[in-house]
Amino acid sequence: MSSDRPYRPGAIAHLSMLVAEALAPARRRKPAAVRLHALDRLDRWFWRQRQARRDAYLAGATDIADVERRLRDLERRPYY
Repeated sequence: MSSDRPYRPGAIAHLSMLVAEALAPARRRKPAAVRLHALDRLDRWFWRQRQARRDAYLAGATDIADVERRLRDLERRPYY
């Protein structure tokens, strides 16, 4: 029973109040921010840098055939 609601006398009234609270939509809470370890932050930074280089490499393509060729090259050597 929540403290902001007044006490309701009678078992049936109390039971119906509990059922109504249980069926009510849950209050949405903002999830707590997860603090990452320094190595995880560093790993994410390296991933973003690598992704930016890959995007720049693919953006330099002249036509769709060039994009497909560059994608195949990246698939053959995953660490561009």
